[in-house]
Amino acid sequence: MLKQKEWGADGWKKIVVAIVSDGRTKINKDTLTLISMMGCYQEGLMRQYVNGKKTQAHVFEVTTEMNWEGMPEDGTQIVTHKNAKKGVIPMQLLFCLKEANAKKINSHRWFFNAFAASIKPNVCVLLDVGTKPQSMSIYRLWRAFLNKQVGGACGEIAVEGSYLSMLNPIIAGQNFEYKMSNILDKPLESVFGYISVLPGAFSAYRYAALEGHPLQEYFKGETLHDSGDIFTSNMYLAEDRILCFELVAKANCNWILRYEKNSQAVTDAPDNFPEFISQRRRWLNGSTFAFLYAFGNMGKFFTSGQSIFRKVGIFIELVYSFINFLFAYLSLAHFFISFKFASYLQLMDNENSKTLKLVPTATGSPVLHDVVAAILKLLSPIYILAICITFIASLGNKPQSARRVFGIAIGLFAIISGVMLVLIIISTWVQFQINPDVAGKVAQFKIANVTKNDSGTLVVLTLVSLAGTYGVFFLSSFLYLEWYHIIFNIIQYTLLLPTYVNVLQIYAYCNISDLSWGTKGDTGGAKGGSGGGSGGNNGQPKDELADIALVPANDFYTKQNARFTAMIPEMQKDEAHSKSKDDKEDNFKKFRTIWLLIWTFVNGVLLAALLSPQTIGIESKSFQNLYLLGLSLCVLILTLFRFCGSLVYWLGHLIGCC
Repeated sequence: MLKQKEWGADGWKKIVVAIVSDGRTKINKDTLTLISMMGCYQEGLMRQYVNGKKTQAHVFEVTTEMNWEGMPEDGTQIVTHKNAKKGVIPMQLLFCLKEANAKKINSHRWFFNAFAASIKPNVCVLLDVGTKPQSMSIYRLWRAFLNKQVGGACGEIAVEGSYLSMLNPIIAGQNFEYKMSNILDKPLESVFGYISVLPGAFSAYRYAALEGHPLQEYFKGETLHDSGDIFTSNMYLAEDRILCFELVAKANCNWILRYEKNSQAVTDAPDNFPEFISQRRRWLNGSTFAFLYAFGNMGKFFTSGQSIFRKVGIFIELVYSFINFLFAYLSLAHFFISFKFASYLQLMDNENSKTLKLVPTATGSPVLHDVVAAILKLLSPIYILAICITFIASLGNKPQSARRVFGIAIGLFAIISGVMLVLIIISTWVQFQINPDVAGKVAQFKIANVTKNDSGTLVVLTLVSLAGTYGVFFLSSFLYLEWYHIIFNIIQYTLLLPTYVNVLQIYAYCNISDLSWGTKGDTGGAKGGSGGGSGGNNGQPKDELADIALVPANDFYTKQNARFTAMIPEMQKDEAHSKSKDDKEDNFKKFRTIWLLIWTFVNGVLLAALLSPQTIGIESKSFQNLYLLGLSLCVLILTLFRFCGSLVYWLGHLIGCC
C-alpha cells in the first residue's frame, strides 16, 4: 500500500478507525484497558449529566502509535517502536462510548450522522464485534471502490472454527449454507449489480451513495419497532436489505453493489439450536418482508439513473427472487411430497424385481420387503407428529425454554431426512438396474410419456433432482477451489434440511409478531460503578440531608397539591397509552393468526391436491407425475441459473471485470 499513489507514506492520515460501543455499563473492562493503553480512554473523565442534560455518549480521540499483535487466546503482544519488526504505522482512533445500550442501528446513526457527516469519508467499512477480517480483507474490500460506480460492497462471511469443530452438525450445516451462498447466490447478484443484502457484520459503503434518502430510510427502523405497523416493523428487522435497496434505487443515480470473493471475515455462528432458531426467526421474517417491500417498489429502479440493460437485469433478478420466495412459501408441502415420492419409489414393485440386486422386493425377499414397507409407512405419521410438535412448541414458547421439545422435533426430522437420502440412493440404483440404458431413456423422454407412469419417467425425475442440485453444488465448489464443505459438511446439511424447511420457518411465522432484536441487557443508562464518573458529584459521597431546606407545612402541602393536580393529565395519558399499546399488541397477534392461517391453508390445499387429486376429478398418477416433473424442472432451471451467474462472476473475476 505504501508504494501506491493513493496512499504513500502519509496514507495513515486518510484512515480513521471509529469504535462505537453500545452502552457504558455493558462494555467489557478488558476492552477499556486495551483502549486506555492506546491513549483513547481515561477513567474518571465521563459525566452522566452536563449542564443539567443527560449525556448520550462519551467521545475520545487520539492518534496512537501503539498496536497489538496476535489473537487474545494466543497471547496478545503490545507492539511499539521499541519492539516492532517493520515499524508502527500511526492510527487515528475515535472511540464513542454510548451511555445507554440502544441497539446496533443507533450505533450506526452515531457513526454516519455524527462522525461521517463531519469527516466526509470516501468509503466506510463496517465491522461487527465478533467478526474477524482475514489478512488483506479490508484492503481488498476497499479496492472494489476503485470502480467509481460501486456504491457498496461485501466480502465472504465464513463460519469461525477449525476443520474438526465444523464436524459438529449445527456448525457444519451453517458452514455449508454460508459457503454455497457465497459461491452461488452472492456472485449471481453481483453480476446484476444488486445484492439483496450486504451483511452488516462485514461490508463497506461509499458515503456519497448513502447520503440523503438511503440513510433516512435506514434510520427509520430505530423508532418504527415501537410505533410502526407489523409489516414495516418486521421489514426493518432486516434493515441492511432496506439500505441496499434504497442505495441501488436512489433517484437519478447509477450505484451498483459488488461482491468481493477474496475478501473474507469469519464470524461466530450459533453452536446450539435455541440460539440458532432465535437468530433465524429474525432473519427469515426480516428478509421475507424486506423482499416484499423491494418487489412491491421495484418501480423505483426505473426512476434511478441505471442503464436500460442494468434495469432489465435487476428486473430479471427480482423475478428470480420472487420465484424463490414462492418455493420457500410452499416448501412445507413440497418437502412432504418429496418424502412421499421417495417412499413410493421404494415401495413400487416391478416385473423385473427378481433380478434386482441388494434391494428387498416383494418377489425376491418378501419378508424383508414387508418390514421395510412397514417402516416407511410408519414414517409418514412420524413426520406429521414432528410438524405438530413444532407448531405447538413455537406458539408462545422461546427456544431456550422449550429446547428439549424442539430437540425432539429436530431429531425426528433428521431421521426422516436420513431415510429419504437412503431411499433416493436405493431408488436410483433400482432404476439403473431396471433400465441399464439410462442415457437412451433420457434421450427418448417426452412429456407425453409422463401420464403413462413408466419407469423411464421415474428415472428422469430422479436424475433431474440429483444432478440439478448436488451436481451443481460439487461443480461450483471445486470451480471456486472450495472443497471442505462439499466433502465433510454436505451430509450434516442434508440431515438438517428438514429443520431449515420446517422448524425454522414454522417458528418464524408463529412468532411473526415478535419484533425483538435480542439485544443483551437493558436499554437504560448507566447505574454507576462502571466505566467512568457517576455524575456531577464526581462519585464522592455526599450528605443529601445537608442540602434539604425546611419549609412551612402549609407551603409544603400547597406545593405537593399542585404537583398532584399536574399529574392527573399525565396519569390519564399513560392509561390511554397503555390501552393503545394493548390494542397494538392484539392487532399484531391478529396479523400473525391471519398469516399462519393463509400459509397453512395454501400448503394444505396443495398437499391435498397432490396426495388425493381424484377428489377434484383429476387422474391421480398422471397429475402427480406432471407436477413432480414440473417441480424438478423448475429446480433444475433455477439451479442452472444460479450456476450460470456464478460462472459469469468467476470468469469476470479472472479478468478483473467483477
